[in-house]
Amino acid sequence: MLDLKAIRQQPDDFKRRLARKGIDEQLIDDLLAADVTHREHLQKAEAAKNAQNEASKRIPQLQGADKEAVLAEMKQISEDRKTYEADAEHAKQAMMQILESLPNPPRDEVPDGADDSENQVARTEGTVPSFDFEPKQHWELAESLDLLDMEQAAQVSGSRFYYLRNELALLQQALMMWAFKKVANAGYSATIPPFMTREQAIYGTGYLDKDENYVINPGVDDLYLIGTSEVPMVSLHADQVLDLDTPRRYCAYSPCFRREAGSYGKDTKGILRVHQFEKIEMVIFCKPEQAVELHEEIRQLEEDILQDLKIPYQVIDICTGDLGNSASKKYDLEGWMAGQGKYRELTSTSICDDFQTRRLNIRYKDSNGKLQYACALNGTAVSSRPLICLLENNQNADGSIDIPEVLQPYCGFSKIEAK
Repeated sequence: MLDLKAIRQQPDDFKRRLARKGIDEQLIDDLLAADVTHREHLQKAEAAKNAQNEASKRIPQLQGADKEAVLAEMKQISEDRKTYEADAEHAKQAMMQILESLPNPPRDEVPDGADDSENQVARTEGTVPSFDFEPKQHWELAESLDLLDMEQAAQVSGSRFYYLRNELALLQQALMMWAFKKVANAGYSATIPPFMTREQAIYGTGYLDKDENYVINPGVDDLYLIGTSEVPMVSLHADQVLDLDTPRRYCAYSPCFRREAGSYGKDTKGILRVHQFEKIEMVIFCKPEQAVELHEEIRQLEEDILQDLKIPYQVIDICTGDLGNSASKKYDLEGWMAGQGKYRELTSTSICDDFQTRRLNIRYKDSNGKLQYACALNGTAVSSRPLICLLENNQNADGSIDIPEVLQPYCGFSKIEAK
């Protein structure tokens, strides 16, 4: 959520910045008009309350017609007060509806663009593998090696679910454990959070309005399966005042659950776009002036992981039209998938400023002892997607697959042999 006081003080600046995310400036005018109406009716309600108090003090000193007149006056004031309070509440609801619909404005350095087709490649790293045979896609390799069963998973759970089997199941756990340990060793507190949260956590992190959530027992438990551990990790400090002289760094393991409601017909084969996957997520709480430096720190950690896995990748500077609601700046890392012959998204990292912490009431004391809202950042260390790159990029002509050296101690083998 945005700072209403800041919008009052700099409406034109917010109009300019929000326009870069496609927000009509009329919304800001409507917000401020509702804000003025709300405050005016609150003042009238307060004045009526004071008039009631003054009138009640006069009653003991009055008799007869004078007393009746004052009682009638008090009744009218009471009715007026109720009207003012109702009008104030109506204006507040209109104001909050607009305020909650506004996204986090992009930072000035973010490139303009309508959608993901206009994201910019900042740089490319690593050498794309070459083959003297036609490389297969990951699901072809995995099914031929008895590593993946999507057909039976569709019978059991529906489309976009899968069984990982044999070496691929071990490789998945090796990838998670290795990355979890690597990020923890970089100073991030290792955490396994709840995999279900209440609605407030989903709302607070900006995911409630997305048509991506699985809800458990509506009307009974009203819990949400998380689509990312960003949700419980940012909510970890809801309603708290943090000491941020040193930023709070966390890395969290979780399964993630997404409906993928907007991806009908996209990537229907394999494990690129699925309803369930595992992920190691990084979350940082800091002071606003530290945000850019720490954003680069997260991006560098993500790059280090891909370099250790020897996955060629490109760094994508996300444009305004693809930022989403919470982020003011975002990088994606896209890894090379030899079977597809193109780069696909593996990780992302975002600066969310106080957009989430304002909703969740996460604060710190500045150098003057004044309470301010903390800045939150997040980034993916690994998800299940790098498995695709590992299968496709490391395949051999005989159908076997080489395993990156860093994962071998965790999975216990150096190659998946052809069967």
